[in-house]
Amino acid sequence: MSRVRLRPPQLPRIPRARRLTPAEAAALKARPWPKLPWWLWLAAVVTAAAMVVVALGLFRAAPAPLPVAARRSPPTADQSHGVGDYRVPALAPANRDRLARRQAGCPRLSALTLVGTAGEVALLEAAAERLCALRSVAPIERSRAALQRAAVVVQFAEFELGINESTTVFGSGRPVVLVNGKFQVGGRPERIAALLVHEGSHVADGGPPTAAAELAARKGELEACGRLFTGDVRPNRSCADAAALLADDDATALDELRKAGYR
Repeated sequence: MSRVRLRPPQLPRIPRARRLTPAEAAALKARPWPKLPWWLWLAAVVTAAAMVVVALGLFRAAPAPLPVAARRSPPTADQSHGVGDYRVPALAPANRDRLARRQAGCPRLSALTLVGTAGEVALLEAAAERLCALRSVAPIERSRAALQRAAVVVQFAEFELGINESTTVFGSGRPVVLVNGKFQVGGRPERIAALLVHEGSHVADGGPPTAAAELAARKGELEACGRLFTGDVRPNRSCADAAALLADDDATALDELRKAGYR
């Protein structure tokens, strides 16, 4: 049986464009531009000007990065760090049936009251256990003992000034340590434990901090950060901020804190 050989299809040849003659090229160059209506030119100019104004506005609106001393807001009359208005979602009427209150289980912090939904209280309980387990070096023990002695309340909150990772509310009986609700994401108790050391230092001082008291709190927090974050858990931003602030001598750090609003 003979085989039939198929020929590939032949595509039509595209003719090359003819080169213009010198006379044709000269005539094309001499052709006048099309006349556009005046309103179209005006619209183009206005649009370009608006784009320039918006670009300049965005450039000017970009805030300058805060110095490390100001990445925790200075205190108010009753807050260790002024977070503005805040809200505790667990205390909302819609969560009334889910609200839990429990004492911390570890002996060193057994007086702490943990408030929130069941999941929030479990995370706060794990953070208290991490803090209980830390070695009793002076700044950590000072914070831990103050939290226990004052029988503080600990709960998650949403802050108006969300740059703050935590604050303590004074002046209405037992101090209340508020932890930024963002720390519920990922469920890492080490991050909360570091914040408890910071706020515990303010509780030990009995109220909103001076520059010197804030410096002591950041030293204690940095000590805790070095002991808590030894594995794959990424440290809090405040750990890096404390390290940057304390890289200079105490006099320089105090000067930076006063510039940030601490007295």
